[in-house]
Order: sequence, then C-alpha cells, then structure tokens
Amino acid sequence: MSISFQCEHCRKEIKAPDNAGGQRGKCPYCGGSTYVPAVGDDEQALPLTPVDNEAERRHEEELHRLVDQELSQLDEDDMREQVPLDQRDEVSSRDLHHFVVNYCLDMAAGKLDRAETHAEKLAAYGKTGTQAVDEFLMGNALEPALDDMPPKVKNGYLNQLREKISA
Repeated sequence: MSISFQCEHCRKEIKAPDNAGGQRGKCPYCGGSTYVPAVGDDEQALPLTPVDNEAERRHEEELHRLVDQELSQLDEDDMREQVPLDQRDEVSSRDLHHFVVNYCLDMAAGKLDRAETHAEKLAAYGKTGTQAVDEFLMGNALEPALDDMPPKVKNGYLNQLREKISA
C-alpha cells in the first residue's frame, strides 16, 4: 500500500511508500522538500469550514470597488502631472524633485549654466523648493539616477543648492 498526497510546492499528486510516512522527502516533479503524511494523519486533520458564498461575493465586490478607486486616483494623479507647474493651484515638494535631480546631474556633468537654471526655477517656489531639497538630504526622496554619484558629492551638491535657494 502507498500514501497519496499533494506536494506542498507544486500541488502535484505524489505516491510514497508507507514507511516514508511522517518524514520529509523530495518531490519527484519539482524537487521541493515536502512532508509525507503518516498513515492516519488525515484522521487528525481539522474539517474545512464551508464557504460562505454571500461573504465571498461581498469580498469580491469590495476588492473591485477598491481597485476602481485606486485606478481613479491614479488617473487623477496622471492628469495633475500633465498640467504645467506654473499653471497649478498647488505645487508639492514632490512635484519639484526633478529640479533637484537635474541640478545634481548637471553639476556632475559640468553643465553649470543649466544647473543654475534649475536652481533658479526651484528658488521660485520658496519654502516648497527648500523642502524638496531637504527631502533628498534627509533620505526621504530617492532617485535611481543619483545612485551612481558618490554620497559625499551628492550631499555637497544638495547643500550647495539649498544655500542658493534659501538666500
């Protein structure tokens, strides 16, 4: 006689000899380590609770509602980003992060005039501009384009930018 059970990983049906029960073994299909139930283990298993179809339906409806709400919010964010900064009623520090990143990249590339232009644009937003720089200095804003820049150099550019726009 053999023990039939499902692999914990690939869920394929496995047959093992009776003497393998209560041990771990390798699945012949996926190679994963799986527990071989001992003969009589199924008697100790807890019975499954019946599925409440109404509760499942409500859960699915709630998931769909949340997904629709999230998609709607993403659409609003996309529309907001399409409006130029100078035409927005409110500008957040996050909206200004690209000026900070471009300043650092232009400084590193020796494009000092372009870097100065980014600093001037950032300065026009006052405290919000300063907040954008501070978020990078505190590590609260990350940009993969700056990852290759040595931290001391990047922080030097950020501190220099902060001084320029705070003056």
